[in-house]
Order: sequence, then structure tokens, then C-alpha cells
Amino acid sequence: MTAPVPVLEPESIGDAAYRVIANPWKTFVLDWNWKAAVLSAGFRAIFFSAATLRGPGAMRGIWIELIFRLAIGGFWGSLLQAFRRARPAWLAGLCGAIILTGGAHALEFLALKAGHATHITSGMIVSIGVSIVSLLFNWLLMRNGLMVTGEGSGRLRDDFRRLPAVLYSFFGGRRA
Repeated sequence: MTAPVPVLEPESIGDAAYRVIANPWKTFVLDWNWKAAVLSAGFRAIFFSAATLRGPGAMRGIWIELIFRLAIGGFWGSLLQAFRRARPAWLAGLCGAIILTGGAHALEFLALKAGHATHITSGMIVSIGVSIVSLLFNWLLMRNGLMVTGEGSGRLRDDFRRLPAVLYSFFGGRRA
């Protein structure tokens, strides 16, 4: 059975930030977004390997990227999910694209450096581009009740079933 699309009660960006800061355990542990973690790790490993698969240290970078994205993807997905109701929506999306992308890539760079990965620059360029696009795409989906975890969320396969209708309504100018 498919979960109903939640009605999003708007809140200010400040209220969303306060909710995250006041209860980080709920945001980052109880509502850890495993959907974002799994999808992020899978897609990142593919894109990162396409950009860096040269030389003996390249596989090390791919494994670091895969493990890093699996670990941190769920935390960033949870934070993005916490801001999906924030208004104005354009500002919440812009803040997410800049703050989350910047924070994730600073940590990613440190992980790759510490792991002695090769071709870090080319991998990071691809990764930053993918991050901005995927973050905004995920935020759109989360605002429409897809790719969320926790209370009121649906199964991943139900999210994939609803995906075409949400994309059609977005690009067609109507809300799903």
C-alpha cells in the first residue's frame, strides 16, 4: 500500500533550523535517511569511478567515496528532509544547495586526502556538480513526500512508482 502524500505545514527556515539544533538525535539518528544514503553511495561510486578510474590509487578513491557517501548520505538526507517544509521554498533550496554541498565536500576532500586517493581534483569537480543537481532534485522529491524516511514515509519501491507522476507535475507546472 502506498503512503499518502503528506500535507506540508509551512514553517520558517529559522524554525526548521531550531528544530534540528534542539533535537539533533531525532534529525540525524531516528530520522536517518537510509534511502538517501543508499542512492547517494551507489550513484557517487559510478560517477566518481568514471572521473577517476586511472592508476592504482583510483580504486582506493572509489571505495573511499562509496563508504563516505553511504555514511554521510543518510545524515545529509535527514537534514535536507528536515528543511523540506521551510519557506520561502526558494531560499531553503538555495541554502541547502550551498551549505550542504559545501559541508559535504569539505569532509569528502579530507576523507580522500587521508585515504591517499589519486585524481582527487577531477573526482571532486564531478562530485560537486552531481551534488548540486542531486540535492535540489532530492529536495523536490522530499517536498512531494518521496525519498523521506521516518513517520509517514512509504517504501522505496512506492517512491519509485510515484516518481514519474511527480516529475511530470513538476515539469508540467502542476503540483503532484
